[in-house]
Amino acid sequence: MQITDTLIQLGLDQKESAVYLALLELKEATVLEIAKKAQIKRPTAYVVLNQLATKGMASRLLKNRRTFYAPEHPRKLVTEAEMRLKEIKSAAPQLEALLGLVEGKPSVMIYEGKENLDIAYDESFAIKGEVLYMSTIKLSQEVFQRTFRKMDLATLGPNFFMRELVDDSEQGKEYQSKVTGPFRKVKRMPAQFLPFNVDIGIFGNRVLITSVSKEYFTVSLQSPEIAQAFKFLFEAMWQLSLS
Repeated sequence: MQITDTLIQLGLDQKESAVYLALLELKEATVLEIAKKAQIKRPTAYVVLNQLATKGMASRLLKNRRTFYAPEHPRKLVTEAEMRLKEIKSAAPQLEALLGLVEGKPSVMIYEGKENLDIAYDESFAIKGEVLYMSTIKLSQEVFQRTFRKMDLATLGPNFFMRELVDDSEQGKEYQSKVTGPFRKVKRMPAQFLPFNVDIGIFGNRVLITSVSKEYFTVSLQSPEIAQAFKFLFEAMWQLSLS
């Protein structure tokens, strides 16, 4: 992942990321120098630098009646992200109450467009227990890039663990070897069940079924009965699959 993508995920937009990276390289510079380095227009640089200053990521310096800008330490981005996470966690109960979530109540949601599919999996990182996946690994990694990064960074243990069924391909074997651990188990589906051109996720009372090869959409089903049925199907496939 490029550093610009990381900065965007931490709360900066595209232009703010470009200007902040320019500031880090220049250390201390005028608006004109920063604009040239970031490859944006000077008036735009003024606006973006003011935005960064408001966010605490840049500071203004006055020297010999000239205004310079300097970057604040990148660690501030991490601190800001940690603060936002704490605020979101504290607000979650009220937000769930407003949404009117009822435990066990059946619901169906559809996510359309390749750029929106990762959103469907966000809830899987907020539950306790086991998360189950079935996929052709190459197709799913292309579609769920953010989700796979979160899977790699997730803190796994007795209260949150994963099992995955992937295709029996070179990519599948490499993935299995790379990620398998005490709380993340991977098996490969037998050749007679391939190609497998959908991605299936099962967690809690929810099942996600995603078309990952042509029409990009996810159907999210929340139902204890449907989730249990898919868990039974997963277990049957798990027994048939290759370690």
